[in-house]
Amino acid sequence: MKMNSKKMATAVFLGLALSFGGSNVIPAMAVASAETSVAVNVNVQQNGAVNWTKGSESDIVTVGVGYPPENVGNRGSVLARRAAIVDAYRLLAETIEGVQIDSETTVESLVLQSDTVNARVKALIKGARVIEEGANEDGSYFVKMRVPLFGTGNSLANAVMPEVMKNIDTKPAIKIDESNTVLTKEVIQEVRAVNYTGVIVDASGLGLEATFAPVIFDENGRAIYGVQNIDKDFAISKGMVEYAVDVQTAAGGNTRAGVNPLVVKAVTVKGGVNSVNPVNVVVSVEDGDKILLANEKNNIFNQCSVVFVK
Repeated sequence: MKMNSKKMATAVFLGLALSFGGSNVIPAMAVASAETSVAVNVNVQQNGAVNWTKGSESDIVTVGVGYPPENVGNRGSVLARRAAIVDAYRLLAETIEGVQIDSETTVESLVLQSDTVNARVKALIKGARVIEEGANEDGSYFVKMRVPLFGTGNSLANAVMPEVMKNIDTKPAIKIDESNTVLTKEVIQEVRAVNYTGVIVDASGLGLEATFAPVIFDENGRAIYGVQNIDKDFAISKGMVEYAVDVQTAAGGNTRAGVNPLVVKAVTVKGGVNSVNPVNVVVSVEDGDKILLANEKNNIFNQCSVVFVK
């Protein structure tokens, strides 16, 4: 049975709450504040954050807060901790459902379409790892939880990408026909003379949003790079694109683009056929041909050696 739209987070939250500790799990005050001061003077933002710029270690982190009920004595801290855990689960569910899988699909919409994905996402949230916890100065308790975006085990990619890619046949990238390219012979020779270690598409300032399955298009609508060009297992374990905050970081040898990347500037960003979600990048026709030439020589796409600068 499929769930109604916008009820996934609530269903997961309530299910986890009940499984965690019975009727005493949710004290009267189990809420999240805008910010809380932790006893060790660390400011913890009480929300769900999707961190796409950590490469294969990218993740979702939430911080739940629980308050002890009144007049419970020494049991207050225990109940506050339980409430914080439930709150962190709730925030995870709400954050995960909004993650963009591709230009057309969010996790929420895929869960509504597939009972298998629904079960996997619930299991993913239930298996979230507590990475930090402690008492706050106001008597409340905080619990920080983490879910990996990528990985062959308990990750969001492993929960959703098999369903997305099950009907997609892998095919090689486009080959450049030298008799039918906008590049001059001199530029072709220049590109082929370099051993590029990866590709960086600089989309800074264009409002690019991160996703599991983005596409590089050229201005003529040709798909230069997409989920059909990659190893599906690699996309789950590492992601088909790495995101960076600036070109210097992306090109410094610390990303999958390597020490000698081909850097091109995005012309714009775009959604899909039926969406305006700006998750795909558009490059010039010339740069599209350069990317394809670089891939022909060094199989850049095979290891998803592609970085987008947001």
